[in-house]
Amino acid sequence: MTRLIAGAAACIAAMALTGCGMFGNEGYFRDRSDDYQLASSLPPLQMPEGVTEKHQEELYEIPQVGAGELERGEFEVPRPQALSVNIGADRVKIQKLGNRRWVLVSQPPEEVWPQLHYFLRTSGLQLASSDASAGIMETTWLQFKESPETKDRYRLRVESGVQPDTTEIHVRHLSVSAETPADAGVDWPQRSTSPEREGWMIDEMSTALAAESTGAAASLQAQAIGGGSVKVQLQEPAGKEPFIAMDLTMDRAWATVAHALNVGAYRLHREDDQIGLFYVTYDEDRELTEEDDGGWFSWGDDQGEDELAAEAEKVTLQQVLANIEMDSDAQPALFTGVQGLGGGAPDAKIPGYLVVVRGANDTIEVRVRDIHGQPLSRAKASKLLMSIRQNLI
Repeated sequence: MTRLIAGAAACIAAMALTGCGMFGNEGYFRDRSDDYQLASSLPPLQMPEGVTEKHQEELYEIPQVGAGELERGEFEVPRPQALSVNIGADRVKIQKLGNRRWVLVSQPPEEVWPQLHYFLRTSGLQLASSDASAGIMETTWLQFKESPETKDRYRLRVESGVQPDTTEIHVRHLSVSAETPADAGVDWPQRSTSPEREGWMIDEMSTALAAESTGAAASLQAQAIGGGSVKVQLQEPAGKEPFIAMDLTMDRAWATVAHALNVGAYRLHREDDQIGLFYVTYDEDRELTEEDDGGWFSWGDDQGEDELAAEAEKVTLQQVLANIEMDSDAQPALFTGVQGLGGGAPDAKIPGYLVVVRGANDTIEVRVRDIHGQPLSRAKASKLLMSIRQNLI
């Protein structure tokens, strides 16, 4: 045993003394990841006399490269393209805008509809009515133990989401006196009677939907939810400027466009909801460096600096408005009645684009113009609008 220990100690000492020779580019345990660059071709296999060679095609053909055409050196693995969709990895999310909340599910309504039925049934909540064509479910009256003097009811409204194959579930709560007759008509308020009990239903429902992993069953009746309408569409009318059409309220449209203009290739620098204007910059390289944190898996040596955004941050909203050409005959006229337009020669050094939001509730239109308020080429406008469309929530 003593000899064994002494031998092991001698071996460790020898490795310690020769460590510099065992590791590194010249050592035994060197990095061999680039050895393929030294590979050379071998002559074809020669068959013995009397043996008929069976011809086979090359499965992985290697192109012929002349000597000296390739130089061995460092090779930087390119980063894969970033995904532009903003729905997120989670299947179920709770969205909030002001004092309104709703549940967003990354599944089409016809798949979410039977899941909601299952949730209500397993929760002990009975349905008074279920209209798949309208996307409406209403529970029967129930009573909370902590408030025996009242009785409560819930209304679930299921709609198609902003993104394709997504569903929004809006909850309305109603509380009335416990003495109210059961057959009395239901007058649903514009806002829930109790935000706390609305929140309870939203939390319970989102937890149950997130735990439901199958999502395979679909309701044929629920395929008619929303009448096949789409809340958001990229419109490209012939001979006219492309735009995004939104079947949303103005506050919801403004909030989701503002979100889309500050992710991916976009950066939002100035905004004014009174005149419906966003000042932004767009750079596709941002999608490749957005997640870099300087860690082991960081790609490149970018330190988060964005010269384009830094330059745009110096521009005030007043400068943006003064840069818009007042005598433009572009249609539609998006800046009629806006104060502070023009006032001097347009400054070509201001970078970026103008995103203009116009319309009323349920008929919102979003367009992208150049920094002078002029229409872009059809291809450019469609590209910039599609980037917005993909990041709406």
